Amino acid sequence: LQVVQADIATIDSDAVIHPTNTDLYTGGKSGSALEKKGGKEFEEAVSELRKKNGPLDVAGAALSPGFGLPAKFVIHCNSPGWGSDKCEELLEKTVKNCLALADEKKLKSIAFPSIGSGRNGFPKQTAAQLILKAISSYFVSTMSSSIKTVFFVLFDSESIGIYVQEMAARCQLNLNRLQLHCASLNGEGGPFSDTFSFCF
Repeated sequence: LQVVQADIATIDSDAVIHPTNTDLYTGGKSGSALEKKGGKEFEEAVSELRKKNGPLDVAGAALSPGFGLPAKFVIHCNSPGWGSDKCEELLEKTVKNCLALADEKKLKSIAFPSIGSGRNGFPKQTAAQLILKAISSYFVSTMSSSIKTVFFVLFDSESIGIYVQEMAARCQLNLNRLQLHCASLNGEGGPFSDTFSFCF
């Protein structure tokens, strides 16, 4: 698992996740970044997917080529809104469906933004806990996975701090190391990036 401070449209992974809605809306933060970077080819790929698959169910995931992007593919997912019926369960299901689709395509790396904590209103810490829980559960239950690297691509220092804290708690890192990671968010230099061993 790797936490990265970056624009998701610039991530070089086999797949990047695009949180969207039933109609594959691209006007959200991640969608706008992907559309800007991917240009007309990305827009056409999304339009073709929309015509081919129809509405995307809540917790559903669909894949399109990463035309114009460093990523090979984009996985579009329709995560639930905070406060909706079974929203926590459905957010976990959303994450697992994204991972399953990546495995179906034999992909080795996948990049997630903080699904649900934007326009869908999940508290950032709640979203982080549910996403990490879903990833843990998925890999425990999957006997063999092609996925070797999971990126969390975040922008603001608050989200990065939350993910580092939650990942550290799951990996049972010592307090001194955690403080070092969090302190680096306020330091100078390049964008924040850190890697955690998968130890769920």
